[in-house]
Amino acid sequence: MELQHRLIRRTINIAVSKAMEDMKSNTNRSIRNLIDLGLFFSTSENQEWFFNAAKKVIANPKNPYNSLVKRMISDVNNDTIKKVGLNLGYSSLVYGANKLKKKQDYLGVPIPWLLIFDIDESSSDFFDQMEHFIEEGRELGIHSYIACPHEKDDIPTICEIAKRFDECLFILKVSPGLISEQTAKSLGKIHNTMISVQIMATDLSCGSDKNAFRLLKQNHCLYGFHVNYNEDTMKQLTTPEYIHSAIGLGNLFGVYIAENGVSDACRDAVYTFACNIRGENGQPLITLEWFRDMRVISKKSSPATATWQLTWRKGFIVNISKQKMSLQNRFLEYFRAHGPVQASDHVLRR
Repeated sequence: MELQHRLIRRTINIAVSKAMEDMKSNTNRSIRNLIDLGLFFSTSENQEWFFNAAKKVIANPKNPYNSLVKRMISDVNNDTIKKVGLNLGYSSLVYGANKLKKKQDYLGVPIPWLLIFDIDESSSDFFDQMEHFIEEGRELGIHSYIACPHEKDDIPTICEIAKRFDECLFILKVSPGLISEQTAKSLGKIHNTMISVQIMATDLSCGSDKNAFRLLKQNHCLYGFHVNYNEDTMKQLTTPEYIHSAIGLGNLFGVYIAENGVSDACRDAVYTFACNIRGENGQPLITLEWFRDMRVISKKSSPATATWQLTWRKGFIVNISKQKMSLQNRFLEYFRAHGPVQASDHVLRR
């Protein structure tokens, strides 16, 4: 990282640490101070728009974020809160976004701001290549990654990779069965990670779901849930009772993912619901409609990179590694040939 980038990260880290300490006595004022800090380091009109919108929400004395932040500070390792916020809010959406735009303008190649690794069949070769791609992606300006493990044994390996890329954000998308006492303990020790647990049912009463949330909370992880929806299940998943159950289980965020073939009207209804829940008169839970919100976030943070995400699978990574090119050339050759792809249902749903 460049010297200026290090100094800014250090400055923000100190300011956030102080704000979190102050939150114990005055949560609202501390949140306002953090928003002002975000405005100070904003480098685009869209980033300024985001922080000004946040300031408007916080101005409402009944806003849900005071409660959300208090719960987060109480339940989650404070080092995790700081590191996740710094890596996403600054390294990815400010510093990384600016770096990506310059790289794109210079190279003439569209580059995504987020990469998704779907670990269909794990092996040491796969994780070696995954680490290489993260190293290369970081140099290009990509600081956010989603890992989708399907075996418990993959989680400690992903944690070790995340530990080596401390300035990047890693989101683990897992089924509840992957969360055991050991995997939850491993996740709790890595402070640049978030965990999203897949919910299969239309309620949150399943024992395996509750057990996963209990173990993550016990290890002070920053976690939430993701759930697939369609026209038949949408109404059951967008009720006050569902949201209250999620909050009661310690979730800090919830992500709604439309299944294939879901109508635009249904997607719009879920997006409106998500906006209302996280709005100034909503609930202490950050709710997202995945495709709609990713499009908005990408456009507001870095218009040049749009909503593109990329999925790497074992076979594809191994095939690429056989080409006699530098790491960066491998990466850029792929984008030149195929272009990044939109987030797809099979990546986020299993």
